[in-house]
Amino acid sequence: MQVPFMTTVSFADRDGMTIHMQYGVAADSEREARSELERRLINQEVYNYSISEIRRATSSEAESLNLPAGSIILLN
Repeated sequence: MQVPFMTTVSFADRDGMTIHMQYGVAADSEREARSELERRLINQEVYNYSISEIRRATSSEAESLNLPAGSIILLN
């Protein structure tokens, strides 16, 4: 059963400033959430990134995200 994970991805923009983006990821495990997020970033040709956090969403976060299985949503 897939559950929502909260993730934070950091990367540098064209000016060298660090950008932090948060995503909600529906996955079976933290490892699967990381793999799916990495796959989608590479497909968008985003290469210089770092996944700084992956954690299971709290029950209130999960309820507000309401993610369908296999989906990823940009939160900020």
